[in-house]
Amino acid sequence: MNYKKWIQIWFLIVSIFPIIGILNYFIDPYGLKDKENKFIGVLTDGNNPSILNLKINLDADYYLIGSSRLMRVNPLLIEHYLENKNVFNVNISGATFKENFIIANKVKANNKNFIFGLDAFTLNQSRYSSGAISSRYNTYKNALNVNSTYQEYLSYNYIAATLKDIKKRILNKQLDEYFLSQDNIISSYTIDDIEKKLDISNKSTHKHFTNFKLPDDKMIIKLAKEATKDDIFIIYPKYYQHYILFNQYQNIEKKYFQGIQLLVTNTKAKVWSFYGINSITEDPTNFDDTGWHFKPRISKLIFAKVFNNTSINIPDDFGILLTDKNINSHLQKITKKIISKKN
Repeated sequence: MNYKKWIQIWFLIVSIFPIIGILNYFIDPYGLKDKENKFIGVLTDGNNPSILNLKINLDADYYLIGSSRLMRVNPLLIEHYLENKNVFNVNISGATFKENFIIANKVKANNKNFIFGLDAFTLNQSRYSSGAISSRYNTYKNALNVNSTYQEYLSYNYIAATLKDIKKRILNKQLDEYFLSQDNIISSYTIDDIEKKLDISNKSTHKHFTNFKLPDDKMIIKLAKEATKDDIFIIYPKYYQHYILFNQYQNIEKKYFQGIQLLVTNTKAKVWSFYGINSITEDPTNFDDTGWHFKPRISKLIFAKVFNNTSINIPDDFGILLTDKNINSHLQKITKKIISKKN
């Protein structure tokens, strides 16, 4: 191949990268510039480290931090309640407390706010004995230390998201197709099915609930104290049979409640709980397979309660604002009801 041919190829390669970057920027599948007219499934999808860091470094007001439960929470819903402040969903599927902790630290360092989901399994410190979890934590930690992130517009993930966005629009897909499909799931399961999935009896290794152990108290207290009055913690709901198993095995309920008590008694942020047996968590149709995730329509009830939207009909027993005055009595009430249901 002659010299001129090499120059032409080099020029073509150099020229195509800006075109790809510009295309990705204007298609904007992740809703980084504007979330209107975007596919909700992409706005709420689990975040790879680079995309998550890109969102953190953009000028948003609030960040939805948590596990895959947040894949059922549309950031546009929160923007509506927060008078159109910019909100990004930065969930990590199967998140650990340490991962969510460093994200929250970065958000607060940027003088922004968060809505932090405190799931039971995320608080299991023993999960870090898994090499995969430990490696993933380091990947996110390293990504969050990178300030210049615009090269992500040229990444494979971004290109793939752009092409999928274009394809869906050609096929005339609905923007909320993901939420509609999740809401239409018909699930049927027993407590034995749930117990088998969770493997909660502590017989296996590297499961979500293996050798359940809380993080150091200092870590939970540090997060609690970093939060301001404009931040929100939420304990999201699960199908009630999970709570029976938490009460039955490894003192998970007791340990989890200890973590919640530490949080409530050390923070200025609001802490909302949807945990326990109530009219929503007793209905299996409100959850997906084995009751692991609530359906997107339940997220509307959750945030209507959090933001006091009285125009939406919310069951009276669904959701409570926890304070240092009611925390002990409320948790005792939950335990008593779970034991009664179990028996």
